[in-house]
Amino acid sequence: MRTIEDVERYLRESEITFQDHGDGLFVVADHETGVRNLAIKVEGPVVVFRLRAGDTPEPGAPGREKLFEDLLRLNGQGLLHSAFSLGDDGVYLSAAIPLENLDQNELRAVVEDMGLAVSQHLPGLHLHAGN
Repeated sequence: MRTIEDVERYLRESEITFQDHGDGLFVVADHETGVRNLAIKVEGPVVVFRLRAGDTPEPGAPGREKLFEDLLRLNGQGLLHSAFSLGDDGVYLSAAIPLENLDQNELRAVVEDMGLAVSQHLPGLHLHAGN
């Protein structure tokens, strides 16, 4: 059975810069992909990846509907391991993987998928800085 220590080992072996905040929470910066402040949290049998992408436009703001449509399209066509979602305080990229299925390659694939979104998709979405 995999544990929090396995996740930490995968991060180390992937040469990803991270801080261990205890209780299964790691905050990642990967210079290779451009990902900063990616939270990785082991929550029971699941590993949750969450990256704040930007602010949610106010209701009635110009371009809000188009932004949401673009996010949905990217979820279906532009992202493999992660998806955009709306939180109370912004737009997020999120992914979840059963801890038992996580290995170093899977962890790296999620980080790279989020890095691709940050470098290729976010600049065209007109989100206010948030990551």
